[in-house]
Amino acid sequence: MNAKAAVSMLTIYLVAYVIVFATGYYVTLLAYMFLVSPVFLIATVYFVLTDTTHAYPELGEGEEWGYGDKDKSELGVF
Repeated sequence: MNAKAAVSMLTIYLVAYVIVFATGYYVTLLAYMFLVSPVFLIATVYFVLTDTTHAYPELGEGEEWGYGDKDKSELGVF
């Protein structure tokens, strides 16, 4: 699963949780959703951190982390 799909699924789950909470019905379902939500959150973090759909360049000798889509001269700050 890629990161975009994982984040989308978690967002849909959390919107459903808020809707169930706002209606006040299905208190048992709300309790189960609350108890399961940390599992979904941890799974989403795992999928985001292990997503390999984008290839990022490896850092060379003496380089530090920075923006991969901008050259240092284009930033205008340094």
